[in-house]
Amino acid sequence: MSGFVFQPLNIGSLRVDWPVFLAPMAGYTDGAFRSLCLEQGCGAVVTEMVSAHGLIRHHLRTEHFLDTWEDEQPIGAQIYGSDPGVMAEAAAMVADLKRFDFLDINAGCPMPKIRNRGDGAGLMRDPAKMAEITRQVKAAVAGTLPVTVKTRIGWDADSVNVLETTAGVEEAGAEAIFVHGRVASVRHAGPSDWNLIAEVQRARRIPVIGNGGVKVAADVFRMVRETGVGGVMIGRVALGNPWLFRDIRNLAAEREPRRPEIAEVRAAIHEHLRRELELMARRGKRELKLGAELTACLVLRPHLVRYLRGFRGFGVLARTLEERVDAATLLKRVDAVLASGRRQGA
Repeated sequence: MSGFVFQPLNIGSLRVDWPVFLAPMAGYTDGAFRSLCLEQGCGAVVTEMVSAHGLIRHHLRTEHFLDTWEDEQPIGAQIYGSDPGVMAEAAAMVADLKRFDFLDINAGCPMPKIRNRGDGAGLMRDPAKMAEITRQVKAAVAGTLPVTVKTRIGWDADSVNVLETTAGVEEAGAEAIFVHGRVASVRHAGPSDWNLIAEVQRARRIPVIGNGGVKVAADVFRMVRETGVGGVMIGRVALGNPWLFRDIRNLAAEREPRRPEIAEVRAAIHEHLRRELELMARRGKRELKLGAELTACLVLRPHLVRYLRGFRGFGVLARTLEERVDAATLLKRVDAVLASGRRQGA
């Protein structure tokens, strides 16, 4: 890559100077991980998906999906649901927090328990409802937050309708669209259809951000060249690898990406757990059945699989991950894995 420079992206009133986004991923992208990615050069982040029904009923667990770390900016809050009125009410609640820079409507989650009840990617089967949700959410936030929609190219291979759905949400007032280049039925399997993302980019007047198919830093720039999108959203490949965002910046500046040193991995894991501990401590004993420390360790557990799977000693740790242990014990086990060194070729 030679001297690539992203142009700042304007999403309504929000200017994103470096439009490389961390995708919302349930069970992973809480404030602890998002903040680590921002520190490594990510341009903007989004919360895990938040149930609109849970928000308006003031479920504490749901509300905590909106917890943020210090100085998380720019940050969007993503809500999901299929009732336009409920989505609008939840959007107004998010806006009232005055903590977020944009509000994203989830019309792309492929998890069966979400899509099969008409939420998330299930909205792609009802383009009129998707547009109506966008319209009511837009009215509910009354210009206080830009509204975006994250979607997929279709429900399945026989119903690829992203040009129709994105036209509807654009007309309804969405100010940007995140397009994942796979249908909902395959979830994350198979190639991402960048040609179709390019078609959406050509057809829409509002910014289009591409998602899906990025495996290494260079793919970000390849997606932009091949599709013309104004930004790129990165998902699973960033898990356990917040340094990917550093690599992207380095490539843009004509510097070679570099694998993190083992000491960097150790520091990141220790800091990740420290932030999880602080986030859990804010919730108080009443909300956490296992207490802040054990809960933080459990939250970190799926991240450890990503951070450490290239190390020789990971198999030993993997067999003990189901155990409930305190922070000191967990970090001692992590350090032992790191001391084992990376597998050849990992």
